[in-house]
Amino acid sequence: MEVNTDYSYLSAVEALRRFRAGDDSPLDVMKSLLDRAEHFSATVNATTAIHRESALATARDAERRYRDGSARPLEGIPVAVKEEMSVAGWHKSVGSLLHDEVPTTHHPMIDKLIRAGAIPHIQTTVPEFCLIGQTLSRRFGVTRNPWNLAMTPGGSSGGSGAALAAGLAPVATGSDMGGSIRIPAALCGVYGFKPPFGRLAAAPGEELFAFAVDGPMARTFDDLVLMQNAVAGPHPASYTGMPFHPLPTTFPGVSGLRIGVAFTTGNGGLCPDTRRNIEQACAALELQGALIEPIELDWDSNQIGSDLIEAIFGIFFEEYLAELPASEFPKGTAYLHWLMSRYCGRRNSILKGARLALALHQELDRKLWCRGVAALVCPTVFTTAIPADMDLTTERTVDIEGRHADSYLGWVGTPPFNLVSRCPVIAAPTGLAGNGMPTSMQIVGAPFADEVVFRVAAAHARGPGSELFTRVFPAAVGIPARGS
Repeated sequence: MEVNTDYSYLSAVEALRRFRAGDDSPLDVMKSLLDRAEHFSATVNATTAIHRESALATARDAERRYRDGSARPLEGIPVAVKEEMSVAGWHKSVGSLLHDEVPTTHHPMIDKLIRAGAIPHIQTTVPEFCLIGQTLSRRFGVTRNPWNLAMTPGGSSGGSGAALAAGLAPVATGSDMGGSIRIPAALCGVYGFKPPFGRLAAAPGEELFAFAVDGPMARTFDDLVLMQNAVAGPHPASYTGMPFHPLPTTFPGVSGLRIGVAFTTGNGGLCPDTRRNIEQACAALELQGALIEPIELDWDSNQIGSDLIEAIFGIFFEEYLAELPASEFPKGTAYLHWLMSRYCGRRNSILKGARLALALHQELDRKLWCRGVAALVCPTVFTTAIPADMDLTTERTVDIEGRHADSYLGWVGTPPFNLVSRCPVIAAPTGLAGNGMPTSMQIVGAPFADEVVFRVAAAHARGPGSELFTRVFPAAVGIPARGS
């Protein structure tokens, strides 16, 4: 199959401009991306289903809407959907052979995107029950990173991150209960936003699960803003959606803004390329007038990750597993059995997680927010070298510059901000590492200070390494590099 790459890395903002001007057709863009998704399904393995016929029919309707003047804000924009999210009439397994359903209603985020005119065209891979920071399972196999096929795209929204990096969609949906938006955003060189809990309406039945949120992923900062404005706020199916004032399309500069930077949010090990690229990003913010201040946060990422997962099992996951037929459990992926042996049947402590969340909040408040520091910059992941097929049940540690980190969540810097769940966090690309993998930083704001983190990210987007796909494309999917 000859693949049309003309639209592979077209942003949603630019696509909308072209559609409105009549310079390009939603149908042509959709055909191109569907062909591309089929072409790379074997090598990258980012898709669980390609919904060609329904997507093409909806794209034809989008063309009609542009002709008759009834186009909606996201009319004709293809969107990759994380397989965990319900789309009426589409199979959903959450990456497991133990689960299969066909929802009759849309997830609130999907409903809002469709009502805005976006077109779901592919479903993207997840690990089993979205429980790990890689994307592999017995159900879907191994998803690989388009930048380096030997490496993981992260998880659990790894298929969404890989789809964006491979040019299968301009925007994608994700969810995040331990870093599942930010880890793949980091490893795939894209943007991901973990909203504060309540900013988006939760899926019905998940309203009490405050560690977990849904959010947007996009290759460009402007597309992240576009998508967040489409999905945030209340939805009649859920009682958690907060009132939302749309983000602006342009943000004030960062002159005079105090921004903290911390490199010690884990166990001390950090990829030198990640540190260098964050330092360069901070230097670029300084040139725009930001006041960069070092912050000491000597956290133990192994312990934080363990306490978070214990709370997640205690809140709902152990009870959910107990409802599944025990006779079917042999179908589970090895890491599901490992996690069950580690967390099921014990006295999981929700209070331990609550106490840790309070301690983290108090430390951030004392060292940052109460001192007038508006945002924190810190690593999203501590290493870019996690193999796509790493078996975390047997490979219990990963080496990060001579330091051992737990192979489950010890190599990521995301879980603290799920515990302090009202803090908004953007994962933003910062450049490339020596192994060809992207590097990333988190931009963390005080509780519900969404516009502050978008303001910092907007300034960062003007600096080096911020939007990789304007300079170089992933070589692993056969796209030639393009000079800056």
